[in-house]
Parts: sequence; structure tokens; C-alpha cells
Amino acid sequence: VSTQSTGDAYTRHKELIRNYVKLYGGCVDDFARDSSNDRNDYSVLKDNHKFLWDQGEPKTWEEKLAKHYYDKLFKEYCIADLSRYENKQIALRWRVEKEVKSGKGQFECGSKHCSVSEDLTSWEVNFGYKEGEVKKNALVKLRLCPDCSVKLNLIKKVKKVKKRERKEKKRKRKSKHRTSSSSPGPSVTPPPSSSDQLAGSSESKDDEIQGDASIWKGPAPETLVKSAEDEMNDFLNELFL
Repeated sequence: VSTQSTGDAYTRHKELIRNYVKLYGGCVDDFARDSSNDRNDYSVLKDNHKFLWDQGEPKTWEEKLAKHYYDKLFKEYCIADLSRYENKQIALRWRVEKEVKSGKGQFECGSKHCSVSEDLTSWEVNFGYKEGEVKKNALVKLRLCPDCSVKLNLIKKVKKVKKRERKEKKRKRKSKHRTSSSSPGPSVTPPPSSSDQLAGSSESKDDEIQGDASIWKGPAPETLVKSAEDEMNDFLNELFL
């Protein structure tokens, strides 16, 4: 057996492995450690992170690590990933301290791959997501440029167009129903209107006015006035006859 060479621990370790393989056979790869179950901080956060933490105090150390990271996030505006908007898939996350200091998501477009800082629009988005096979919703805010706003509202515009098409079909059906119900029926003489009655009464009143006015046309008729003696004679004649 060869004596161990002087050197650091790693060098002596490799020499021991070579000697073992020479004596007992096999391969160096057989001594490799199985790293399939290894977990770092990122994998722990990925498995235990929650978009909205509403479960009270964490219990395990994994949940405590995820809660500690969640408390450091800034939850006023979100950062959006619109790379798959054509498939109706949009990813949202909260901002970190570096993004808040640079103005990303508030004074700069909140899209992950956009840096426009003019004509930004604020949007309230009802974000639907899954956590542990459970569907959840959260109302969040986004600040986007005009181009990214079109991508965000693409799904809503499609729904609005469908609603308008349905409304137009309903209007056409109603107009057809009205035309069919307005077919000609038996003629009925309408009763005299109030305007006709007023016209007839006005004509009768005009006739009465014309009759009264004819009295004043020409000289007044002469009337005989008898004296007192004539009236006495007439009375005696009628008495003795």
C-alpha cells in the first residue's frame, strides 16, 4: 500500500478513492453523493411562497423563511410578465426594494420587459391564480404604458365584442317581431277628436254673434207712443161696447 502524499485534505481524499478503486474495483462515480433531494433557499421559497399571506403565523421553518421574504416585498404595485399574453396567461409578482428605488412599476412601465416611462396608465386587475391546486383571486394595481395596456386588456376586449354582437342580434329579433305585429287589421272609424268638437262649437257661437249683430244694421223700428187721453178713450170705448 502506498503511503499518503502530503497535501491538502481534498488531494488526500482523491488519492484514497483511487486506491480503493484499484483494490476493490468499481468506478469513481459510484462514490458521488445523491443530490436529487437537495434543497436550497430558493427551492424552499418556491414551495412555500404565497401571493397573499393570510394563514396567520407560520409553523415550520420553511414557512417562516417564506413569511420573512414576504414581509420584505412592497405590495402597492405589481410587476407583470406579459410574454404569454396571446395564450391568455399573465404572471404577476410584488416589487422588491431595488425596483422601488429605481421606480420600476410606478414611474416606469410595470411590464417585466418594458422600460417606457411616459403616458403610463394605472389599472386595477382582478388577478386569478392557483396555490396548492386552490383557485384564488386578488385585486392588484398595475402601471403600464399604452402598448402593454393593450396586451393586458386583450382578453377583456374580446369579451366586450362578443357582448355587442349578442345585443345586435337581440335588437334584430325585436325589430322583426314589431314588423310582424304591425300587420293591417279591420278598419275602425275613429271617434271625433276634441279639435273637431271645438270647431263645431265655435261655428255655432259665430252664428249667434252674427244674429245679434244684424239687429244693429239699419235704423231702429219706429214705436207709437200714446198720450194719456188716448189711452182713457180707448178704455171707455172697450168698457161700454
